[in-house]
Amino acid sequence: MSTGHDNLEAWKRQRTVELAFELADSGRYENFADVAYALQFERGMATTQALIDDPEIRRLLKERCGDARERSAPPPEPEVVEAQPSPRIAETDHAELPQAADFERTPSFLRRAMSIVWRAGVKPVNAGDLNSAAS
Repeated sequence: MSTGHDNLEAWKRQRTVELAFELADSGRYENFADVAYALQFERGMATTQALIDDPEIRRLLKERCGDARERSAPPPEPEVVEAQPSPRIAETDHAELPQAADFERTPSFLRRAMSIVWRAGVKPVNAGDLNSAAS
């Protein structure tokens, strides 16, 4: 009957180690002692003391906790490069810029288009000419 009990204890220990590794890999625990505490008091696993006593398990848990924290740490802030001052644009003399009065003397787009047509010798169409078409 002791073989059944031994198998159960081996299964409990294996399950405890697997769960300890899962907790360590989560990145929420600092070291093996934090994992053991979580197993014992948060999960109610009484066999956790065996983890603390086994130096190889302690080393693995410590290593896995550190690796998981490194993976879950936020990436470093990008280096801030100070912007170079932009070259100043030469001040312009506002007298050289077009004024509103300049635009009043400019012919409209339609007036410019019609002047091109008239210069080309195209005779404007009168409404009376359209009515005299042959029937």
